[in-house]
Amino acid sequence: MESYPCIMAALLLAAALLQFGMPGLEGRPRSALRLTQVACVSAAAWLLAAFCLNRGLSIWFQILVGAALVYLVFFAVLFIPGLLARRSPEASDRLARGLMTIGSMLAVFSFFTKLPSVEDEDVSEDQIRELLAEADEEDIDEPQKELLENVFELDDTDVDEICTHRSQVVSLNMQDKARDWKQVIHDNRHTFYPIIGRNGEDVIGILDTRDYFRLANADLESVLTKCVDKPLFVAENMKADDLFRQMQKEKTYFAVVLDEYGGMTGIVTLHDIMETLFGRMQEADEAVLPDDIRQLSADTWEIMGSASLEDVAEALNVTLPVEDYDTFGGYVLGTYGFIPEDGTQLEIFLDPLSVQIFDIHHHRIGRTVVHRMASAENPENGKARQAKER
Repeated sequence: MESYPCIMAALLLAAALLQFGMPGLEGRPRSALRLTQVACVSAAAWLLAAFCLNRGLSIWFQILVGAALVYLVFFAVLFIPGLLARRSPEASDRLARGLMTIGSMLAVFSFFTKLPSVEDEDVSEDQIRELLAEADEEDIDEPQKELLENVFELDDTDVDEICTHRSQVVSLNMQDKARDWKQVIHDNRHTFYPIIGRNGEDVIGILDTRDYFRLANADLESVLTKCVDKPLFVAENMKADDLFRQMQKEKTYFAVVLDEYGGMTGIVTLHDIMETLFGRMQEADEAVLPDDIRQLSADTWEIMGSASLEDVAEALNVTLPVEDYDTFGGYVLGTYGFIPEDGTQLEIFLDPLSVQIFDIHHHRIGRTVVHRMASAENPENGKARQAKER
């Protein structure tokens, strides 16, 4: 009976050592050692109960001692050894190698238990997001935090949000001649070109210029035979992470995005997916484009129609319908009510903005100059209360 406290201390020490070395283990040996750890703690609790009963201690004192044991087990056996293992991984690994032999011998008992190993413990996306939100700058760098958040956003991002719209896609047409294709390829310097069928709608193949430039004779028949691959078609509502896995499986870089009617919405590449994760990545031969949003004075900005409406609202510190429109140009035209002819220059008043449009190409807004008006300049609270040609 007098040796009970020493045995209890030895059992708890063994459980603490198991907790310290367990991060370096995995699989069935880990499960077996976890079972051993539980047995040590249970035996220590049983010895404590027997010690108290034989001593004739009062029930309240027994409860107090039991609570102290729970506190001791949680902090001295589970929390502190686990913390030390994370701070001293080398020492934990050395102990883990010694425990591996014991765990392997005890692994036979894991067949009779349903204790899960760490691999079976699922951590939800919401839990990780909460950890990221609570992490301060000392725990994780802002770029790393942003990357992790982008990874989680990937399965919520539709392909049509990251694809290049068909109006901006440079394609080759089966109705054109070989010299026309050569001129298009020479002028644009893309690696892949979708080939449009004679009906002017369907994509029938993808030309790979790496094969095209190896041809000695670049007539249409040779090009179609040796340089054109079968296109990968994907739905516009497909998630970006699913597309990434499919591209890996198909070993392709390029996909054609289709709408619900089978028409081409645009194209998407692995480069687009990478930019979703890491942000804008300018290629070596890519022309340097002007910033989408550039402040000219305290209340005046030069804004491209392709600028994100959310970024515009943040830069100008105004409230805009970011849920209804993706781009600034889409918002302006949607509010204006109709699509102007190419080359038209307009000034449109949108509360609280005055938008001067200087460039419209292929029915899409290019460069604009936006002035943020004070309430005295804009007494009416209309969406598009005036539009005039310049």
